[in-house]
Amino acid sequence: MVEEIEHKLSKPHTDKGRLQRACLQLLREHEADGALPTSNRFLFYELVSQGTIPKSFPGKQRTPGQSVSDATLRLREAGIIPWSWIVDETRTLHNWRYAPSVYGYVEGILPAARIDVWDGEPPPLILCESRSLAGVLRQIAAAYLCPIAATNGQVAGFLHTEVAPLLEAEGVRRVLYLGDLDLSGGHIEENTRCTLEVYGELGWQRLAITNVQVRERGLTEVKKKDKRFNPPRTFPAVETEALRQQEIQRILTERLDAELPEPLAVVLEREEQQRVLVRERLNRDE
Repeated sequence: MVEEIEHKLSKPHTDKGRLQRACLQLLREHEADGALPTSNRFLFYELVSQGTIPKSFPGKQRTPGQSVSDATLRLREAGIIPWSWIVDETRTLHNWRYAPSVYGYVEGILPAARIDVWDGEPPPLILCESRSLAGVLRQIAAAYLCPIAATNGQVAGFLHTEVAPLLEAEGVRRVLYLGDLDLSGGHIEENTRCTLEVYGELGWQRLAITNVQVRERGLTEVKKKDKRFNPPRTFPAVETEALRQQEIQRILTERLDAELPEPLAVVLEREEQQRVLVRERLNRDE
């Protein structure tokens, strides 16, 4: 098996070969940790933190991130890893469910039927600065029935038309925010919060990345160029991906578990019991 994989990769002494093997090792670690799917962006930051690749190639148009994408593409095309292990948040396919009959439709969607896990209260709203981060947290958000969105920078229309309607109910809406710890990231968070506060009271908490996390985990600041200035200025930054995907997923899961009125496993068991009853009723009425 090892020889077969080696045959499909670039030569181990080449830059491409070394990067392909480094990506494969990281993906196997993600698999062992239950942290799949992941994204090329997370792999890139993990490789940078390991010292496997630099943050940039000075004087070159090509970026290390593009090299990581090429490496994982080789792994996928060669059948070494499944295509589903890596998500692409820049593209969306819209598809529509249907069935030969309404009965068949209802029977088909029954496994996906969910019941409230928040005891009648609105679930926390999860907001992320980047699409790649939202992508690797979406499965957790789905399990806990939490709406999740990426702002992908400073935005107005999307917040007003898509997110704001979730805030118009009475009471305080809990918001869990994840974004970079830098000047630009602070502006993005401030813009998001100020835009949404017009629609209702927010219980806002930044889950990541925080100054406490930087200190406790010894995360390294990088220099990030802000092109909004003329000439561009450089500021210290710690990007969310520096925490590693597994750690971010753990932080979110622990926070949601702490917020739940009762353990998720208890609700899921009750949910399955109700599915069984509905399936029995459907079979009787068929």
